[in-house]
Amino acid sequence: METVKKKNIMLKILPIHGWIAIFSMIVVNMMVYNGSRIFTRTMDHHNLTSAIDNSIPFIKEFVVVYIPIAYFQWVYGFYLAARENKTICARIFAAEICAKLLCLVCFLVIPTTMLRANVYGGDFLSRSVYLVYRLDAADNLFPSIHCLESYVLLRTVLWLEKAPKWYKFFTAPVSILVMMSTVFMKQHVVVDIIAAIVVVEIGILVAKIIYRRKNKNAVPETKKE
Repeated sequence: METVKKKNIMLKILPIHGWIAIFSMIVVNMMVYNGSRIFTRTMDHHNLTSAIDNSIPFIKEFVVVYIPIAYFQWVYGFYLAARENKTICARIFAAEICAKLLCLVCFLVIPTTMLRANVYGGDFLSRSVYLVYRLDAADNLFPSIHCLESYVLLRTVLWLEKAPKWYKFFTAPVSILVMMSTVFMKQHVVVDIIAAIVVVEIGILVAKIIYRRKNKNAVPETKKE
């Protein structure tokens, strides 16, 4: 009985296809972000910092966007996507996963690094930035996964049929702020943002192609007499 109750609770939160999509995304993310380091650890890393990046100031306040706001957007955004019907859910997560796999290729082919900002002060924001720097190594930067996640939610927000209106309204400004936070936090450079947008667009295109082929190959149901 307890197992059945737990199953019913889980299905109330998300349908089965939603849980599968979320699980698949998490597995791919771990493989891409952490698994790639096994191969790139001893490789030469390239610094893609440009004159534009050098002109962008370090603003510690953006850590509020980089961590709590960004993670709230992702958790809630992908939760909403997983609640949708199988078709919409599959297209959104397929686009995200395809884009993430393209990141893996970039991480392996062009390992990158950059110089972080010098963080001084014992205030909460400074300590938060310092903690981010300690926990998140300065590699696997091109493309920015932070930007990838926010941009894929921005690009697919209009696909959602069950999402509340306020979420659709705030997705654009929040996504823009998250992408801005990556450079103002000195976690990424401008080209990392551009690369994230490109891989997401490719991921969306691949997801559309897969969906069209699936529909084309689907056997039409016979009408009941």
